[in-house]
Amino acid sequence: MDRDDVLIEPRKIPGDPTIDHPIILVLFEPYLEILRKQLKLKKSDMKRIRFPSLACLTTTMEGKKISAFGALLGAPQAAIILERLIAMGARKIVAFGCCGSLQQHLQIGHLVIPAEALSEEGTSRHYPLPQGVEAKADMKIVRLCEEKCQEKNFKSATGKVWTTDALFRETRGKAKLYSEMGLLAVEMEMAALFTVAAYRKIHLGGVMVVSDELGMLKWKTGFLNPFFWSASRKAAKMVIEVCHRL
Repeated sequence: MDRDDVLIEPRKIPGDPTIDHPIILVLFEPYLEILRKQLKLKKSDMKRIRFPSLACLTTTMEGKKISAFGALLGAPQAAIILERLIAMGARKIVAFGCCGSLQQHLQIGHLVIPAEALSEEGTSRHYPLPQGVEAKADMKIVRLCEEKCQEKNFKSATGKVWTTDALFRETRGKAKLYSEMGLLAVEMEMAALFTVAAYRKIHLGGVMVVSDELGMLKWKTGFLNPFFWSASRKAAKMVIEVCHRL
């Protein structure tokens, strides 16, 4: 008996869709509604899959299918959902969420394109990667996001982010340290998503809208700022275009 054999394999179950096309994985629940409107779908077009309960939007653009699934919160749920989606056939994925900036030049409404992540979550260590394999974003997706940001004059930055399980333990000491190390932002899923993607050999990248500023070692929230929501709508449109080109 192989002690590394898992007891529960991710699998497609009755009622699951077949995913043979690029998808958007939504990390922030309000973005589902924004995407629904951008895709010109009715509320009744939003379906649900089970285990775990997840909303799903699917449409066709210029003859090519595109879907959005979400929303999820935190690395453990992100890994479970990604495993399930891969079992349904997902191979090209753009994660879309928000983050807290660690750099003063990244302000509310700016975009962060995560290329890699510092893991302070407990899920990634359960996915041992072969020697030489790194948990990083798919570079094609990164380049597409960068090209779209430049095309649309978005203020953006590409680089490393900090993934934590502990939303209420983002201390000033850690924020200062990781800011000085050049990390761009803090969020709760990307390290686990990159690790599972590398383990399962699928293509995954992401786009995050800055919703909070922590670079001054004080918390400045943008959730009540109309500019954050305006930027989020523009970013949603961009993510759809990136996904469509995969």
